[in-house]
Amino acid sequence: MSLLEVDGLKKYYRTGGGLFSTGREKVHAVDGISFTLEREETLGLVGESGCGKSTLARLVARLEEPDGGRVIFEGKDITELSGKKLQELRCEIQVIFQDTYSSLNPRLTVSSIVGEPLANFNMGTRKEQKERVRELLETVGLNPEHAARYPHEFSGGQRQRIGIARALALRPKLVVCDEPVSSLDVSIQAQILNLLKKLKQEFGLSYLFISHDLAAVSYISDRVAVMYLGRIVEVLKSRDLATEACHPYTQALLAAVPVSDPRLREGKELIVKGEPPDPVNPPAGCRFHPRCPRAIEKCRSVEPVLNEVEEWHQVACHLSC
Repeated sequence: MSLLEVDGLKKYYRTGGGLFSTGREKVHAVDGISFTLEREETLGLVGESGCGKSTLARLVARLEEPDGGRVIFEGKDITELSGKKLQELRCEIQVIFQDTYSSLNPRLTVSSIVGEPLANFNMGTRKEQKERVRELLETVGLNPEHAARYPHEFSGGQRQRIGIARALALRPKLVVCDEPVSSLDVSIQAQILNLLKKLKQEFGLSYLFISHDLAAVSYISDRVAVMYLGRIVEVLKSRDLATEACHPYTQALLAAVPVSDPRLREGKELIVKGEPPDPVNPPAGCRFHPRCPRAIEKCRSVEPVLNEVEEWHQVACHLSC
């Protein structure tokens, strides 16, 4: 049984309206997404900004309510949970946020920030909680002496380590990483990615790792799901991403990654023009067809479904791989 199963998940946002708006338009942020996440697996979710990645993260963690579909965690549908049962779920699913500034309360010390989940769930005595905070800080590469300091006294990478320590406090099984390295320097990104890999092995964690950086996603993930305009268009193993990806959008993302020698890319570039369509009025058929240089007539009218082309490889495209 998979640790996490997302089935037809949907989330729409009503627009604020305007001079020529009826006020009934909806932004199709997440529009019928389905995938699975195995135990102790890292599933990377990649796509352009605005495709719905962060919305999906909040839905999986039950920080927002879905408009349709189900999120099944350890065989139980968690989309209908509320009250005490939803609170209990917080021990199992935690989130590492993108913004290291706004995700930490500037008025609290590091000890209070990391220890807050322990206090909220009455886990141990105050002495035991203090000892647990010390252990967590050491685990993520910080000194116990840092516990008395405030977030503004740390660098961005150190603040993200504090956020990771807080996410681990309740010993979760699933950690949703919502672009955890996108705001960090490149050298610090590598440190945080290596830390996450180490923690996964040490504690048997599963990650839903969200990013727009293909390199980071490929490095940390076991499988990669590619998202475009509220839909998943391809899922495959990360080791096969560079050689086996066959959806035109995935190939376009790979072509956008800088290479040291341009000759390595001769004959392999896929030119994508234009901007993503309006998520309020997504195009009929394949949502990528207005920008796809390989689109055929069927792409303009018939929406492709996510089909398995081989083991662990699914593609939503009318063109043959």
